[in-house]
Amino acid sequence: MSESPRFRKPDRYKSSSYRAYNFKMPARYDSAYLIKLFQLPLWHSVVVDAIRADVKAADILDVGCGTGTLLADLARSGATSLSGVDLAPKILEVAREKISAAGQTADLRAADAEEPLPWAADSFDVATLTGALHHFYRPQDVLAEIHRVLRPGGLLLVVDPCFVTPVRQLFNLYLRVLPPHDGDYHFYAPRQARALLEQQGFECSEPRRVGLWAYFICAAKSSNAHGGA
Repeated sequence: MSESPRFRKPDRYKSSSYRAYNFKMPARYDSAYLIKLFQLPLWHSVVVDAIRADVKAADILDVGCGTGTLLADLARSGATSLSGVDLAPKILEVAREKISAAGQTADLRAADAEEPLPWAADSFDVATLTGALHHFYRPQDVLAEIHRVLRPGGLLLVVDPCFVTPVRQLFNLYLRVLPPHDGDYHFYAPRQARALLEQQGFECSEPRRVGLWAYFICAAKSSNAHGGA
């Protein structure tokens, strides 16, 4: 069965993501040529390095965790409190096995990140979005939810593909007028991504390049802010 469930906030990109990552991707995502092309291991190393000093004590949430590669890398780096959320239940089965092989367990939940996340406010010290921001039709809803579940002073670490302006504009035009490609919705310039984060109350570092094809932003929830009920 390849139909999508009933989403409270439906859109064609979300349905495409669900079909791709619940049925097509679980068995082959990690071996896809784009993984090597986009240097995902480098993305993950940047995230791990950003929290290495506090990794053993931090409560960490990976939003759009996919097959759990980042969570497994964090486990091998000493993290003990790991959580992940993804739209696709079947890809979480792969993630659970991978994290177990790294010697750790994680609280993995299937949920739509554009709706309320299934954790209480102020639950995490760190949240990560690696290769996920461009999938969201309503990124402001996702970022608001991440802001809610982070503790005051908590960090959101974002890594996403980065293309020169003409290429990015062509990709985004293609995604608007043709059937969505595995749920890809909109690729952002680093300054655009930073603006999205700041609109939701995050205090952001200057974006920096990661390898050839990505940018990294470290965003902090104000130490005076608290999540909603």
